[in-house]
Amino acid sequence: MTMKRVLATLSLLACLGATMAASAQVTTLDFPSWQAEEPGFAEWWKGLVQEYEAKHPGVKVKLYSLPFANYVNQLTVRFSGQNPPDIVHLPSRNFASFASQNWIEPIDDLLKGSDIPGQWSKLQSDMMWQGKTYGVLLLPYGNLLYYNEKILQDAGAKVPTTPTEWLDAMAKTTNRDKGQFGLVTTTAEHPNMFIDAATWVLGERQDWLKGNKYNFTDPGVVAAVDQFRKSLSYAPPGTNSAVARQLFIDGKAAFLRDGPWVWATLQKAKPEVRPALKMAQLPFPVITGGASNSLHIPAKLDAQKKKLVWEFIALAATPAWQEKYVQLTGSPAGRLNMINAEQAKTDPHLAAITQAAEKAENLFPTQPALRENYNEFATLFSRAVVRMQSSTQPTDAILANLQKELTAAIPLP
Repeated sequence: MTMKRVLATLSLLACLGATMAASAQVTTLDFPSWQAEEPGFAEWWKGLVQEYEAKHPGVKVKLYSLPFANYVNQLTVRFSGQNPPDIVHLPSRNFASFASQNWIEPIDDLLKGSDIPGQWSKLQSDMMWQGKTYGVLLLPYGNLLYYNEKILQDAGAKVPTTPTEWLDAMAKTTNRDKGQFGLVTTTAEHPNMFIDAATWVLGERQDWLKGNKYNFTDPGVVAAVDQFRKSLSYAPPGTNSAVARQLFIDGKAAFLRDGPWVWATLQKAKPEVRPALKMAQLPFPVITGGASNSLHIPAKLDAQKKKLVWEFIALAATPAWQEKYVQLTGSPAGRLNMINAEQAKTDPHLAAITQAAEKAENLFPTQPALRENYNEFATLFSRAVVRMQSSTQPTDAILANLQKELTAAIPLP
């Protein structure tokens, strides 16, 4: 081998060695999310990851999408197998079941060094479990009423201001021969069925609990669920939330009850449909809402990664990124006062979602046993709703049976 070739070989080996050494120094943070490809949210997450990586040379955030329908179950399996992701993104309604298993880390000490405690939504309190804080709330929300103005006008219906007017407008706008529905909502077994029903029950100033006991047989609760049950008769069967939203933006339905995050999805509607899609407050005395999703640190994470994950959460919580959250997702941010008067004037929907979030009362159970076992609670509840759709059994009988099932599965102290 000539000296020239020897030098070339040594140079190549040196380059390979440097590359391997650099590769060995890269720290990867595993980050699954159901929002990784959702309109608005995807842009926010990807922009956040890009800035974080720029600020942290040698750190890569592996952001990828998992379907929402199985998201909590998949994370439960990973935590049970002691293989959790590094950045934990959860539907906030499920966070207590993870905290109660000691799967996520209390962050009170970390919060003391930030401005989050004094600058965050009151629903940040939902991140507490047994006196400790386990996460940072990203999205506090109030439910909203989306409607197709053209369908309402063609049917001689108006934007409802009461539950009775809403049911009347659903009836007027349902035309199954034309493939048009008065309402699109979750009509396949899914935990979201509880959210839809709670909109009617809590919206009518009723409650599932009385003191610390189940209250499903209360006449006021039964009457409100009867209204909810009637609304389902104007919706297509076997529909999940993703299909419901698609039917709405395709111009196939008069109404959709959903959160503020749908606003970004509406922008995908065809040009001939988009101008008719509007937003209003729900027609109930009480506006329901809650804590949507939140960021957490897995327990027993090594010190270096724990520091890196907290710095990711802290970056997401900065005013700059919280403001972008509102602008890109069309949803309220966890940080207060992210929409100024000028923005509200320019984008009225931002003012509407902020107003709904500020007025909203939490629709999710706050009783510790129900928080800890929310998935089981919501599963039993959704099965009862399916029975309402598929049978003629009276609502009070279905609710009485549900109460019996819940008492056996999740006894309250």
